[in-house]
Amino acid sequence: MAIHADNNLRAALHSVYVAIFNAKQTCPEGFRDNDTTRLLTALMGSKPWSWKVVGVTPEALDLFKQNNFKRPPRLIQRGHKINRVETARQLFDRPTPIMLDEFIHIFLKNDETVLMTAEQNRKKDFPNYIPINNSNAELFPSGSLVGWQHRQVEIDFLRHLYANQEVDLQS
Repeated sequence: MAIHADNNLRAALHSVYVAIFNAKQTCPEGFRDNDTTRLLTALMGSKPWSWKVVGVTPEALDLFKQNNFKRPPRLIQRGHKINRVETARQLFDRPTPIMLDEFIHIFLKNDETVLMTAEQNRKKDFPNYIPINNSNAELFPSGSLVGWQHRQVEIDFLRHLYANQEVDLQS
């Protein structure tokens, strides 16, 4: 994953974070909390490694099954385990900016998502989900800001996951 290996990218992202942090400190009325959240999303929200999928809810998996494991339009979304607003608070509501490694760690950890139904994503309580191994964010990589690439590898992965869940339920 580029963010872990590319030191220039990491340093560049951190320098933009520090610039936003300093701007918020200097002019808080010009950089409200929702502004820093949007800037953070714009900076890091549409990279292949962003919005990393770490799980899928059983309800979303059933919807995938009903659609032959293809992505049903507008019915499934990636929901953040930790709200992006909370991530911005952790990064910006402090006396000094955090160091590079901690910045990358907080952002990536808080950027983890779960595939869920659109209805589940609207609810306050985070749904139960089936964890998946996607440590390098190679499955369901970001396409557009909130969209993801749903290729044959994702279709095959979901089909296998569904089959294994059926076996687990019968055991």
